[in-house]
Amino acid sequence: MTPWVSILTPVYNGIEFLEECAMSVCLQMTSHHSTSFTWEWIIGINGHGDGGSVLAEAMRIKQKCMIDTITVVNLPGVEGKVGALNAMTAVAKGDWIAVLDCDDTWERTKLIAQRLAIERAPQPIDVIGTFCRYFGDIVSDGPLLPSGWIPPESFRRSNPIINSSVLIARRLAHWEDRFGLEDYDLWLRLQKEGARFFNVPLHLVNHRIHMASAFNGKGKQDLEGLLHYHLKS
Repeated sequence: MTPWVSILTPVYNGIEFLEECAMSVCLQMTSHHSTSFTWEWIIGINGHGDGGSVLAEAMRIKQKCMIDTITVVNLPGVEGKVGALNAMTAVAKGDWIAVLDCDDTWERTKLIAQRLAIERAPQPIDVIGTFCRYFGDIVSDGPLLPSGWIPPESFRRSNPIINSSVLIARRLAHWEDRFGLEDYDLWLRLQKEGARFFNVPLHLVNHRIHMASAFNGKGKQDLEGLLHYHLKS
């Protein structure tokens, strides 16, 4: 059976969190009254050569889950998260692409809530997210995000879609390595092309905050450059 959604998890760092992530995927509800769906999960190991401990640990977790719709792919020739996402999208079978970072988790109703929102929307949805909570080094209810249909002006203020919450129509799923903000860059590109964005106003994603990684990533991300490129040029 062709899956409705292909879940993509690129793994470079954070393998120690993958088992917790896997539990949240495997416990997803996939039916509610008259609707049901199937999923596949593609775990892409990039930047670790032809083998090694990261690939071995991912394979161990796959075997522990005992679900045949989980695939671990090694991507030794692929560099970076953008390359990994595009490589996994190329082999994905679902009409929808979900992104889940390996150190984040989902509430068990995450996918079914988005499926119902897509089915019940009065017009097609192209990209759909949810609210999130922060855990790890910071614990909070997460950022204030627009709910329901996301107006174009929201994209000029901040990123209105949580990366690990997103479902995107597969035909639109292509990331570019620009300004170190591959997800926000994609939303801005698609928003200019007329894509319709929607947020389910429920906290269905748990986003892990690492203070050290956030500090280390500051020099690689150019928010001002990204916004200037899309909104002022």
